[in-house]
Amino acid sequence: MIVSAALLLAAASAGAADASRGARLQVAIVRQAASARIYPEGRVRVAAPGERDRTLEWKGELTLKPREGGLRLADTRLETETRLIPVDGARIRVGMNLHRGALILRLDPGQTVTIVEELEIEDYLEGVLPHEMDPGWPLEALKAQAVVARTFTYANMGKFRKDGFDLTSDTRSQVYKGLTAVNENVRSAVRQTRGEVLGYNGKLLRVYYHACCGGSTTDAGAAWNSEGTTIPRPLRGVRDPWCRASPHMSWRAYFTWADLTAAVSERRMLSDTMTGLKIGARDAAGYVRTFVVRAGRNVSEVRAAELRGALGAGELKGVRIKSLDIRKKGVEFIGSGLGHGVGLCQWGARLQADKGRNYGKILRFYFPGAVLSEIDE
Repeated sequence: MIVSAALLLAAASAGAADASRGARLQVAIVRQAASARIYPEGRVRVAAPGERDRTLEWKGELTLKPREGGLRLADTRLETETRLIPVDGARIRVGMNLHRGALILRLDPGQTVTIVEELEIEDYLEGVLPHEMDPGWPLEALKAQAVVARTFTYANMGKFRKDGFDLTSDTRSQVYKGLTAVNENVRSAVRQTRGEVLGYNGKLLRVYYHACCGGSTTDAGAAWNSEGTTIPRPLRGVRDPWCRASPHMSWRAYFTWADLTAAVSERRMLSDTMTGLKIGARDAAGYVRTFVVRAGRNVSEVRAAELRGALGAGELKGVRIKSLDIRKKGVEFIGSGLGHGVGLCQWGARLQADKGRNYGKILRFYFPGAVLSEIDE
C-alpha cells in the first residue's frame, strides 16, 4: 500500500512544505534564547537573502546573540535570518549536540534567538530514535519505533508553522538531539524501514507511543478526552501481556495533601486544603479518567491527566492506577505503566523482539488493522 505524501504534508507551512516535498523538514533546536553556543566542525557557508554567500572564517566556539536590527555571531554581524550550511561533510555543534543539517538563525521579535535545523526526514529520525528508545535495545523493537516515529513526523508536519518551523526538538513533538547517541543499531533501524509508515483506510494513521502500558493500552479517545469523536480501530487499545517484565509494571508514589492541593489549584480554585481523594471514572482498560476531590465542604471532579501533569509526569508515572492508600498526611498512588498508554508500548515492543517477533508483528499487535505502508513522495 502506498500513502500519498501530497495529502500528508498539506498542513505544512509554505516554506517547510516546499522542503518536505523532498522529504525534508525544519526542526527548532533552540527557541527564544538569550544566546546560543555554536561550534562549527569543518567548512561552513553563510547565506542570507540578498547577500553573496561567504565562508565562515571564525573557528572554535562562537556565541550567537541578538543585536539591533539583526544577529551577531562572535564579531560577525548577520541579517535577521541567516543560514549556516555545512560543506563537504562538515558538522555544526549547537550547545552539547552535533548537527548535520543547515541551520537557520533567526532574530525573534522579543530580541531573542531561534535556531532551526533543516534536514532530511530519515536523518531526523536517526536523531530521534536514541532519545525515544534505548539505542541498545533489539533491532526489531527499534525498527518498530522507527516506523511509528516516522508516521508521527509526517502526521505532525507543520504543527508549528505559525512559529516558522515544522516540529520542536522536545516532548511537544519528539525528542531530537542531532547526531548525539546515534549508533549502528539506530542507523540500521532507520535504513531498513526507510519510507515506511502506518496507514489505515488509505490514509496516514495518527500514531502515539509511550514507555509502558502496564498490561493494556488504552483508547485514544478516552485518553485525550474526545469520546465524541470516531477513533479508528488501530487506536482503540489492546490487552498486552508482553510488558509484564518491565520495571514500570508496578509502582507506588506518595504525595502530601499540600502537594495535591497545590496541583489541583493549578487548574481550579480550592477554598480549602484537600482532605479527600478517590477514584472517579475509569476507562475499559483500567486507566483512571477522573478523581473526586474533597476540600473542606466542597467536592469536585478533576481529570486524571490534568492532575498528573500538575504533579509531574516523572513523579506520577501514569494514570493506570489500581488503588489509593489514603493516609493522614497524604495519599499513596499504587499503579502500573509509564506514560499515557496510547499506541505502541515500548517495553512491550522490546520484550516481543526479545522473543523473536519482527517489527511487522509488533506493529500489527499494537495497531490492529493498520497497514505497513510506503510514503509516495
